[in-house]
Amino acid sequence: MKQIPIWIVAILLFSGLNTLSSQVGLKLGVHSFDIDSPSDLIFPDDSEVEFRSAKLGFQGGLYGKVDLSAIFLETRLMLHSTSVEYTLNGDNGGIGENVLTESFTKLDVPLLIGLNLAFLDLYAGPVAHIHLDSASDLIDFKDYGERFSTATYGWRAGVGVQLGNVNVGLEYEGNFSRYGDHITIAGQPFDFGDTPSRFILNLGFELF
Repeated sequence: MKQIPIWIVAILLFSGLNTLSSQVGLKLGVHSFDIDSPSDLIFPDDSEVEFRSAKLGFQGGLYGKVDLSAIFLETRLMLHSTSVEYTLNGDNGGIGENVLTESFTKLDVPLLIGLNLAFLDLYAGPVAHIHLDSASDLIDFKDYGERFSTATYGWRAGVGVQLGNVNVGLEYEGNFSRYGDHITIAGQPFDFGDTPSRFILNLGFELF
């Protein structure tokens, strides 16, 4: 039996919100991006590219929350951007820049189940990352290539505090895919050997 994509499930849940005890709103946030000791990229011309750092990312979108007594279901459609930097060592291959950047734009679709504990929300669930766009200085290397998956998957857990019509949430996210698995060098697949994680700080604003 063919699986239903997680983003279709999210849209169906949004469409049924008006028949249940629910809320719909906007959610904005910032997130970190952490990879432990990633490997270097070594090109056939002996150019070496080292992972340097990841910048704070930003996200924004819609959320829908359905209350079922002491538990709730929440789904989101969130655009998120992430930017990372690399340091080029040795021959620069004509690039002319010692620091190279790579950025991604993805649609995050988490499906969360949680508990209502007084003014606290505790929740966890799977999340899909749907690839939308990317830009990379590495594309200038002759042997560099990209092969992005349509979607990758992970999990997310968090705690939220409800303050009137505003919700503040702190979340941790793990992923099942290795960072850099979109990279090919001279036609050979490459990854950095680590699954990235994120801390996410969200502000939610209830609309209705």
